Amino acid sequence: MKGKPLIPFFLIAVAGLVLTVGLSLVGVGQQASEGEQGGEMDPVARGEQVVNENCISCHGENLQGGSGPAIQNVGSDMSAEEIANIAQNGVGDMPSGVVSSAEDAQAVAEYLLSLSEE
Repeated sequence: MKGKPLIPFFLIAVAGLVLTVGLSLVGVGQQASEGEQGGEMDPVARGEQVVNENCISCHGENLQGGSGPAIQNVGSDMSAEEIANIAQNGVGDMPSGVVSSAEDAQAVAEYLLSLSEE
């Protein structure tokens, strides 16, 4: 082989490394800006997010019931305080700690109440 065949491979590796680091920095910046916006999320939207992350596995994808009872109309039978208390502390077969913070429990309550209003 003539010349220096390793130089093109070295340049490609360096370019790939620079590209990887650059894209990582862009991603970190986007994640930080999304985190700042997350604190300002509408409580109903936050409640929907928490329900999708923590509740649908037992209460069903549409909250129609599954291994847990249907809760899509729970707002017509309970107050926001009762719903938030159950979301955070559990009741019956539902364990406590499914929703870890009081803010998220209140957001879940507001979301479930909004479903009852529809």
